[in-house]
Amino acid sequence: MDSMILNNKMYLLDGSFISGITPYVDIDSVMKHPLWGSHLLLNNEDAVICSHKDYIRSGADFLTTVTYQASIGGFQKYLNLDYDQSFELIKKSVMVCRQAITEENVERNIQIMGSVGPYGASLRDCSEYNGNYIDTMNLKELYDWHKPRIQALVEAGVDMMLFETIPSIIEATVLLNILTEFPNQKACLSFSCKDGNCLSHGENFSSAVEMFWSNDYRKQLIAIGMNCLHPKFITPLLMSIKTNNVNFIAYPNGGGIWDVTQNCYDDTQIYKVSIDDLKIWNNKGLKIFGGCCKTDAIEIARLRSLMDDLLKSNDTRFCVELNNT
Repeated sequence: MDSMILNNKMYLLDGSFISGITPYVDIDSVMKHPLWGSHLLLNNEDAVICSHKDYIRSGADFLTTVTYQASIGGFQKYLNLDYDQSFELIKKSVMVCRQAITEENVERNIQIMGSVGPYGASLRDCSEYNGNYIDTMNLKELYDWHKPRIQALVEAGVDMMLFETIPSIIEATVLLNILTEFPNQKACLSFSCKDGNCLSHGENFSSAVEMFWSNDYRKQLIAIGMNCLHPKFITPLLMSIKTNNVNFIAYPNGGGIWDVTQNCYDDTQIYKVSIDDLKIWNNKGLKIFGGCCKTDAIEIARLRSLMDDLLKSNDTRFCVELNNT
């Protein structure tokens, strides 16, 4: 996997689970459920498989498990499962991805990313977009909450972890410390960012990248970056990085910006990613790109087309340069 990611190609991540599952469920009931979709692993496995298949057909190279908001405590509280049943349900998310890949039987190599969202997502108060809970939370409690989620995904044989929408350096550190307990497991680390400079909790993005890409954590990190943000912030965030040879991951929202006060998306600021955007980001080291909230299989297929065009243009440029030497 390391060598695959380190070449000049850009790889496509899937899109939003909520957007992907919408054709197959009563989406209002899913959105209102405290587990925000992960309960479907128990209640509607077929719908989950269908949503994964749609992203495969759209050209995704990576599928993410339906575990962003999954936790042992959450499954115990809201699904009336015991500890072992909750642990196995998290593992099931990897098997469901694998089943979708097998049934689609495509020729390309599709990898599975184990989604690990922040503790703040379980609070259901949008605190993954500010990270304020980290200021008062006991770090042992945070470790104990994350550890079994990660262990279950590792045991299930996930190709890599995806620590996503992480709002603070402190929570990222906890996650990466847990990762070191599984030394053969690779991961991507993706932050929640509030603007073109800072993580949602306020730390400088470039400092976070330098911190995690330049120490022992780097041995297990495939890529580092940002997600669940407006695409307009990606360029300044990437350009702020002075650290060399960073592999980036980015997957912005597909429409608008989340309005915390109104608890909905402001769709007046929709931005469609272009091939020119991808060129700029690829030149800065973007290796994995996809979509977060409000990105469905149709948009992922559009991004697949843009990436294929970018790859062709890069190949053509390389041939021209080679012939001129």
